[in-house]
Amino acid sequence: MSESTADTTNKWQPFAVLILLFLFQTLNFFDKLVFGLSAVSIMKDLGISPQQFGLIGSSFFLLFSISGVLVGLFVIGRVPVKWILVILAAIWSIAQIPIYFTSSVTVLVACRILLGLGEGPGLPTALHACHNWFSPQKRSVPSAVVLQGISVGLLAGGPILTYVIVNYGWRSGFLFCGLIGVAWIIAWLLIGGEGPHAVAENEKARAVAGETPIPARKLWLDPTVIGVIIMSTMSYWIVGMSATWLPPFLQQGLGYSQTETGSIISAVYIFQSPLLLVGSWIAQRMLQKGVSKRAALGSASGYALLVSGLALIASVHVSGPLQLALIAIAFAAPSLTTIYGPITLGSVAPAVQRGRLIVVIYSANAVSALASNAVTGMIVQAAGPDHVAAGYANAMLFTAAILIIGAISAFALIFPDRTIERFGRITRFADQMQRV
Repeated sequence: MSESTADTTNKWQPFAVLILLFLFQTLNFFDKLVFGLSAVSIMKDLGISPQQFGLIGSSFFLLFSISGVLVGLFVIGRVPVKWILVILAAIWSIAQIPIYFTSSVTVLVACRILLGLGEGPGLPTALHACHNWFSPQKRSVPSAVVLQGISVGLLAGGPILTYVIVNYGWRSGFLFCGLIGVAWIIAWLLIGGEGPHAVAENEKARAVAGETPIPARKLWLDPTVIGVIIMSTMSYWIVGMSATWLPPFLQQGLGYSQTETGSIISAVYIFQSPLLLVGSWIAQRMLQKGVSKRAALGSASGYALLVSGLALIASVHVSGPLQLALIAIAFAAPSLTTIYGPITLGSVAPAVQRGRLIVVIYSANAVSALASNAVTGMIVQAAGPDHVAAGYANAMLFTAAILIIGAISAFALIFPDRTIERFGRITRFADQMQRV
């Protein structure tokens, strides 16, 4: 679609759509957070152990990665994004509302699996919809706004969902999430759509498809790509467990009340939001000034995970405000890798392969969240009912080791500049790599 056609769009609609996409991501993380905030009550009312709770938390990720990969590769760009988002939001609501009416563990597990199926494609689909409404030159800030919905969802979700749970019961928290999902669908049906740049992007994609790709073996087995895979998978270990295990860790492991826990979680994500903005701005400035991609992206990813791991280790040996500050650093810093990793992949892969590389890796790495939820539950359970606090401390130390492994992989493997040079030596790809 031409720029002149795009200009005929109602001036307010792109920004109304952007607000709804921001709220879409906020709702996405309300849905994740309500399970963790209800953890202690769920275990008590349904008579389940920490290990069983961890397995239920893991069930959310059974189809999360698969659905993200499949929708990213085969649905986005073929089905109108307006209806993809309606379907995803409908799945979220359908997965939450039944929990209000039941005390069945089986229903709870089934609903968590269904929720994971619907939430896996959430972020890439929202970003795709955002790009349909803004020209390529004006997408950076709107994309950042959509991503900030994640931080705000976790920030606002703490006190709001805690209030609902404390005053109306834990099941009401799930009902609340389901109903606001329905409200979002109604608003999206009235305002949302494909956007003036959707057709243009489809035409661009068809033109890009004519490029010759890097051989799959050379691309996927490149050290930088492997480094990003390991680094992002280790990073997602703590990202995946945060919504499920951070609330009960604060309550059962550190002795805070449920109300205090909601406020502490909000404080953690108050810290995360500016960290993401500042971290992305610094990396962008470094790249603009000619600093190597190795330093701006590879080493930065390693330091983010190293600092997170060391902070988590230190947090189990101190108490009070210092302990909470270290926990905030440990749970927030890995989020920087969700910025640096995709930028790294986009810088080394030809345009025709970038989307697939990023979507597959950043959907598949959620498998580590499935493992982290289950392993954390087993570690807490192994300490026994009389040593719950020690069990949580052991789980945090194990998580710290995972993060440090991710940091080592980033330091040892992620060298984007070398990868670009290596791909550039292949004569028929030299022109493509010069355009990166």
